[in-house]
Amino acid sequence: MDELNRYFIELEGEIDPALEQPAAYVRKSIFLERPIKKAEIIMTALGIYTGFINGKRLGRQRLAPGYTDYGYRVQYQAYDVTDELEPGENVIAAIVGDGWYRGCIDIGSVRNAYGTKTKFCCLFTVEYKDGTSERFATDDSWSISQEGMLRENNLKTIERADARKELAGWNLPGYSEEEHSDAGWHKGKISFYSGSVIPQEGELVLEHEQFTPSVLHTPDGNTVLDMGQNFGGHVRFRVKGKAGHKVSLTMGECLDEQGNFTLKNLIAEGAASISGEVGQKLEYILRDGMQEYEPEFLISGFRYVLVENWPEDIKPENFTGVAVYSDIPFTGTFTCSNPLVNRLVENVRWSQKGNFVDIPADCPTRERSGWTADMSVFSETACYLSNPRAFLKKWFQDYKAEQSEDGNLPFVVPGAGKKKRQRGCLGWSNAICNITMNLYKFYGYKEDLEDVYDCVRRYVDFNVERAKEKNPFFFFKRRKNRDYIVETGFHYGEWLEPGRPMYKDYIKDLFFPDTEVTTAWFYQTAKQLAQMARILEKDEDYSKYRELAKQLYRVYHEEFVPHGRIRSKRHCRYVRPLSMHLLSGKEKEQAAAQLNALCEANEYRIGTGFLTTWTLLQVLTENGYTETAYRMLENTKQPGWLYAVTKGATTTWENWGGIDETGKPVDSHNHFAPGAAVAWLFSTCAGITPAAPGFTRIRIRPIPGGTMEYAACSYESIQGRIVSEWKKKDGFFRLHVEVPEQIPAEVILPDGTSYKMTGGKADYEIRI
Repeated sequence: MDELNRYFIELEGEIDPALEQPAAYVRKSIFLERPIKKAEIIMTALGIYTGFINGKRLGRQRLAPGYTDYGYRVQYQAYDVTDELEPGENVIAAIVGDGWYRGCIDIGSVRNAYGTKTKFCCLFTVEYKDGTSERFATDDSWSISQEGMLRENNLKTIERADARKELAGWNLPGYSEEEHSDAGWHKGKISFYSGSVIPQEGELVLEHEQFTPSVLHTPDGNTVLDMGQNFGGHVRFRVKGKAGHKVSLTMGECLDEQGNFTLKNLIAEGAASISGEVGQKLEYILRDGMQEYEPEFLISGFRYVLVENWPEDIKPENFTGVAVYSDIPFTGTFTCSNPLVNRLVENVRWSQKGNFVDIPADCPTRERSGWTADMSVFSETACYLSNPRAFLKKWFQDYKAEQSEDGNLPFVVPGAGKKKRQRGCLGWSNAICNITMNLYKFYGYKEDLEDVYDCVRRYVDFNVERAKEKNPFFFFKRRKNRDYIVETGFHYGEWLEPGRPMYKDYIKDLFFPDTEVTTAWFYQTAKQLAQMARILEKDEDYSKYRELAKQLYRVYHEEFVPHGRIRSKRHCRYVRPLSMHLLSGKEKEQAAAQLNALCEANEYRIGTGFLTTWTLLQVLTENGYTETAYRMLENTKQPGWLYAVTKGATTTWENWGGIDETGKPVDSHNHFAPGAAVAWLFSTCAGITPAAPGFTRIRIRPIPGGTMEYAACSYESIQGRIVSEWKKKDGFFRLHVEVPEQIPAEVILPDGTSYKMTGGKADYEIRI
């Protein structure tokens, strides 16, 4: 609704942008005398808001209007308030806070990334039973106060509330601003917004699971709440005390090696000077008597809560941990005979929940940034565990909006005000293509491909031109192939490869991009673009980009597979070309055998980094090394998926060594990307895959192995529920499958026997 652009009002006068600001309390009295047929309120903000009508909260969502790149667009929410209106005076109100707009975001906790003053917009439409209607919009007649109880409201670092300053009745009819002059009510200033104002996309951010903590008394003499689960959300509490007494809650993921509360693990490796304040602190100043408080805008990633200066005995029943995340439908379950694997699946599910807060963020603590590669490597797992289509399509609109005129793409979305710097990274910036291909595989909507097609095409064309640029730090020539190899720009490369410090890789990649990575991902994106063009019947583009992919295939072979062999001790050098089908025949066999030998020599510990770990198990099983894949999955040594589980993790860690040999916690303990291997449990262990886009045909081909005696998997596909359950017992392999009605399926047993079925249930058995 472009007309909403002119209804924004600025909520503050002169302020110091360097200082934390109180929330703004906005209100308007509207008198209605005629019988009402229908009434609707539309609200949005540059910041975040909680809306009210006659004191009643509008909707259940948190952190509205959500996170978008405010330079381009902001969402609005619509509320039917027909049943909430009264004859006579009605009060529309909102509390508006900093949110992502001017609160701390990104690594470094940058403030004011999109603006220094919050803005608010509301449109109230009333249809009367006599056929007439009225509209009321925010303008310079709306009243604002910054003297309410919410004194600071940075969603990442701190929320400070003073209960003594509560504006009693401020959002109810009958409240007199003149009688409450100490609240400093003033009028808003009309301030046109130049971006697009769009309806709510994706899912709302809602409150979900609740946790009652246990109480710990740590060696340093502090009292700490243990929620028993790491998650993203906030703490609701009850407390009784005297007015003016200040209490504080600080949220964190870990206890340190001595068993004390810590936030030190949230300092990025090698980057203490730029990590910025994490905070995650709630300060509350009491009024007299018993009171309850729930944070309005603070959201934290935590399991533990440091409680300080509490005025009474700390009782667990007075505290509740509340998980807050986007209301994405969860669709997949997996259990097996290995309880550690079951815990891994739940950990990954919780990491997805904790980081899917309107955008797919990397962690709910330190950065909360939309790193594109994180979502790229995790997208298949996300599609098995949940249905993230609407959630991701909303995020894609910011992705496309931030594309440069030359076609370059960002690698963090939204860009947090750093659009020029954070872009062009192969393996990362092209994630929109890789994710969309997974969405098409799972849901089968061609419009999803159409939605991103031009964006992907422009990015591929950008790289065609960029490949012609020469890196002055590369003192060697690649002769005829150099015009196909991207060697300029910043590229993270493999990233988080065991034994390779992040900050050292970062410095190296600033000057010497890993051209094996850039060439492989250039090929992969060109190939995927050609596939999109074929599906969308763009014949000319299909021919063009298929030919480009062929040339990049040739270049990769000549440069990185000399004489038909890969010569490297790095696992990623084998996984990447195998997963991208850059090898065939004897080359493929030799590379798979070398990879298997490296895995065995490494005692089945993970040796791959960010861009290849997610496909490692699939590559091994596809090439006949099923037992190696299972041994790697079930390995409990570090680095390995189950190492964290043995250390009591309830989410997946950013770093494989998230707890070092001394017991010291390292880096974020809630990153979903390392859990991307869970897709393999659905697709290979249980064997559920789409044989055609959108599961219009289904393949169930379980591949058992390792110590597993049984596995049970269910998946609520877009066509309906699919089940694959197998058990090994008494020398037999028994498989139970369920397929949605009228959907054809092929069932392939471990001995290669194949069966056809259409809908319904079936049981199969072979001797093993």
